[in-house]
Amino acid sequence: MLTRAPFVSMVLCFIAGILLADWLMSFLDISQFVFMGLALLVALACCGFYFKRAKVAFGASFSLFLVMIAAFCEVTVEAQRNDEIEVLQSINYTAYEAEVRSLPEKRPKSLRLEASVTRVLNNGQWVSIHTNSLISIDPGSDIIPNPGDHVVVWGRFERPVAALNPAQFDYQQYLRNKGVLWTDYLRPGSFQVVTNAGWRNHPASWSIQVSQWADEQFRQHIRNGKAYGLVKAMLLGRRDDLGTEQVDDYVSSGTIHILSVSGMHVAIIFLVISFLLGWVKRWEYGRFLYLFLVIALLGFYAMVTGLPPSVQRATLMCIVFVIAEVFSRKHQAMNTLAISAFLILLFDPSALYDVGFQLSYLAMTGIFLLYEPILSLLAPENRVIKYVWQVSALSFTAQLATFPLSLYYFHQFPTYFWLVNPFVILFTNILLPAAIILLLVSVLNVVWIEWVVSKVVEMAAWLTDFSVAIPKLLPGYLIENLLLDRVEVVFLYVLVLLIWYACFTRGYLYLKYSVVVAALFVTYSLGGSIANYMGDDQVAHRVPRHAVISFKHGNTLYIASDAGFAADRDAYDFYIKNYVVSKEIGEVVFVAPKIN
Repeated sequence: MLTRAPFVSMVLCFIAGILLADWLMSFLDISQFVFMGLALLVALACCGFYFKRAKVAFGASFSLFLVMIAAFCEVTVEAQRNDEIEVLQSINYTAYEAEVRSLPEKRPKSLRLEASVTRVLNNGQWVSIHTNSLISIDPGSDIIPNPGDHVVVWGRFERPVAALNPAQFDYQQYLRNKGVLWTDYLRPGSFQVVTNAGWRNHPASWSIQVSQWADEQFRQHIRNGKAYGLVKAMLLGRRDDLGTEQVDDYVSSGTIHILSVSGMHVAIIFLVISFLLGWVKRWEYGRFLYLFLVIALLGFYAMVTGLPPSVQRATLMCIVFVIAEVFSRKHQAMNTLAISAFLILLFDPSALYDVGFQLSYLAMTGIFLLYEPILSLLAPENRVIKYVWQVSALSFTAQLATFPLSLYYFHQFPTYFWLVNPFVILFTNILLPAAIILLLVSVLNVVWIEWVVSKVVEMAAWLTDFSVAIPKLLPGYLIENLLLDRVEVVFLYVLVLLIWYACFTRGYLYLKYSVVVAALFVTYSLGGSIANYMGDDQVAHRVPRHAVISFKHGNTLYIASDAGFAADRDAYDFYIKNYVVSKEIGEVVFVAPKIN
């Protein structure tokens, strides 16, 4: 398998290098030049083994070279971020200037924008500096900056909130992995906006302008608020117009992933384009026209989404697929997938820690490796039943490949995903292409065509929303507070791989290994649960504007706090809930203070 997909081995070595670098940096102050020197030494050895035709030694040294290069890239990126933090903390600045790099994103109590800091005011002089920040603005502010505008702010940045409590979500590390090191909340009167008219001509602004234009077209043609919010989330990647109940329906049905622009969306667009333009390849030079049209339309869709990393990697993967198809090159799907992952990690090693990156690549890996074996279990002749089985098999393989990691991050499992996914995928296959067609026909300005396509979009959106709302009507639609630690996640993935490899090689021995791994998993999990139950714990939690102390006994957690904390659900969810899950708490009891 790996011999036919060499990039899989390469990307695994690259991932190992990133993890190695982060592990070493956790307790050593190590320079990137150490890894660069080691990489050069290994490269020399690699060349020597190549010329001596020592294949095994060459393979081992080349793998080690990739590990060293990955470690160098990761340490370099982290060192640069540390330098940016140190420089800004060492300057006693009183104001700063930043260039807005994103469209305003609606939050419950603010508008959020990404910005690149260009200079700071230090002792009356402007000093050039470059770092990334996330700024929030009061939604009632008279001035809302647009992408490309420069914002002059009187004040200082703050570091994002770090994890202060056991098992708390580390927001600071989450933003750091995205390259964002600073945050600030801009109150009315604390900033001034300087419009940058020339920015619209800069190539970096084109994707944002196209995304903004697409949003305007959707808002104009899609009159139904729910349908507009769904289309905006699925195509533009912004959920700020989705209702809370609407989002909850997608969570409980296990289809929350379709609300984020991802590889699945690009794959749907790619398959529709390939189906509609397949006839072009019959011409003498039609395959080149087909290649151009597919890349152009994929590029247009990527521009509409605003070019988030998930779309970049999925578009890259589809382009590699279509190039291989046009030039009649045999290609391994896993090899193509690994090429796109390798390129993404080469330029942004921190993408490895992005949950979307992990889940999308695991889902695609599951589809490539497990779909055909599972699909072959049944062979229905009826077309409708056959389609339902194909979609169900596709959904099951993606869910099987991602559920250990999903449980690790989100601690919940939707039990009726298998029931809903066939309908959601069907309606999404209509909704996404129809929304793209709506954008294309809006350029023609033919009113009746725009009206017809917009009604198709609204109907597909309504059917999608209706489908995902069904599980809430059924008992036990969502299992919550499930706990998996990193060791258990590794056990489960090893188990899945062993079973797959046993089927792939027809090797009975690997089934025996899988039984051993399953037994180890059960033993480890039971041991952890017993240790959690037997161990009592007392924690003084650090929660802004609240005083909170918890006492754990068995599987019950007693929380003593001020009167307002029990009613502050957001504070509980952000600061305490993960701790409750990590300790496998069955009951939470709030001990209210007595008021005389």
